[in-house]
Amino acid sequence: MKLSSAFILLLISFWTSVVWAAPYRRLVNFEWEAIENAKSYEIELKQVKVKGEEAKTFTFKVTEAVWNGRLTPGKYMMKLRSRDYRGVPGDWSEESEFNVGLETAVLKFPGSRVQMPTQENDKTTMNFKWDPVGGADQYQFTLTSEDGKTQITETLKEPSFKTTIPVASHYTWKVSSSNSEGIVSDATAVGQFTVMGKPVENPRVEKPESDFVRELKWSKPDYVSSYDIYILKYNKTARKWEKMKVLENYQQDTLPFDDSWPGGQYQVGIRAKSDLRPSSKIAKQSFNVRSGDRSPAAEYTALVRKSIDRVTGWYAVASYLVTEMQYQGINPEKNSSVAYKALGGTGRMGVGWFSPRTPWGFLGILDMSGFTFNGKTQTFASAEANAVYRKATGDRGEFRFQMGPYYKELPETVGDPFSGQSSDLKISSAGPHFGAEYWYSLTPKLGVQVNAHIYMSLMKISTPNGQPMEPKMSTQFGFLGSYRFTPRFTGLIGYARREDKMSYKAATGTDSFANDGDINESTIVGNYLNVFAEWSF
Repeated sequence: MKLSSAFILLLISFWTSVVWAAPYRRLVNFEWEAIENAKSYEIELKQVKVKGEEAKTFTFKVTEAVWNGRLTPGKYMMKLRSRDYRGVPGDWSEESEFNVGLETAVLKFPGSRVQMPTQENDKTTMNFKWDPVGGADQYQFTLTSEDGKTQITETLKEPSFKTTIPVASHYTWKVSSSNSEGIVSDATAVGQFTVMGKPVENPRVEKPESDFVRELKWSKPDYVSSYDIYILKYNKTARKWEKMKVLENYQQDTLPFDDSWPGGQYQVGIRAKSDLRPSSKIAKQSFNVRSGDRSPAAEYTALVRKSIDRVTGWYAVASYLVTEMQYQGINPEKNSSVAYKALGGTGRMGVGWFSPRTPWGFLGILDMSGFTFNGKTQTFASAEANAVYRKATGDRGEFRFQMGPYYKELPETVGDPFSGQSSDLKISSAGPHFGAEYWYSLTPKLGVQVNAHIYMSLMKISTPNGQPMEPKMSTQFGFLGSYRFTPRFTGLIGYARREDKMSYKAATGTDSFANDGDINESTIVGNYLNVFAEWSF
């Protein structure tokens, strides 16, 4: 019975069972088409040796048209024949060559088709791992990026490789094995994965400078490819936010505002996106849109007014007034009359609040004044808390009225007419404060202000002799020019004249030169250079 090569190998399948013994052998399975009337088969396997070594021949007998066994990796020649029921053999088939290769590597990390998260903007370190391959002496590792910018090829002894690669890219990695005799793995193991970059930073949305909103602007973080934009308007009747517009994969950094939309309270939300980086969180900004006329002429009028109507919400003020102070003090009790001039100044800090929804506001101020005379420095403080009412006049003007309590200190210098020496005392009182300011806008940046303030000393806090206060009035008048540097910062400079005055009853008695009804009085007059600044939060 003759077998041709057509009957031999219809199917040869290989699978692996790792055996940690020397030499390494793989489980090999052959299957062929059964021969009619055949009762058994003989298989002859001849291993082809390299480097001049003698080939080894193995013969096996089986009763089925299959054979399996363990073979060392290498090149083999195989032939087979059948025997009938009498044991008579047929002809040997032609020899067929086949290879027993090394197993295909099993890739472990990174897994197939995974997206690897990172917190890196540029590069990250990865440790590639795969299962050891039995009988392998070395591994061929290859890594390539989809864009072709990264290509790494290494020959390794261990089943792992650590390297640094760019983030935000797709990769393909391959591993094949071989041994010292040149036997290679059946196939190359291939894996694909993606390395994600650090999440995109949140865009910074600019708040429109006025309620004449023409466009929305925001910063462009690094690596951004597009934006998702959500524009909402608050429905006061329903008390909820309603979507006005939704844009996905928007490419620009600005968005024109639809001038057909009604005025009211709006909010914009922007999410920055990147191809291989997680999207940013939604950055939000609320803003108001003017109702009614939003023409360029109306906008210019409103913009001009901004040089004076510049604060909404909380704001802070700081100023410094510097001058040559003129002091005059009369003290009948000590038979003293003192007058002198001294260089001094006043520092002022305050915090206030205004709202676009009400004309009322608040302003609290702390002052610290001082001057130096005859080598001695005297300091005196004051504080005030005011309710403020604003009243617009025309397109460019505004009155601000202030009213509230105040506390004020004032130094008193008492001279001794006999010794020529002097002593420094201090008076403090409290009372109501009334003020008025008129602001006028010249341009969107420039404005002017005139002001007048009255302080009534009605309540004694302390007097040097403990006697009651005599009511007196202190005044301040001035004007300022303002310049709006930014929407949140305005600087002012100008002139102020302050006259601070307090008096109290003179004590009478054996140690006093005063008569009944005499009063002790101190007055400080200053013509100040006033430097002023205002920040809104």
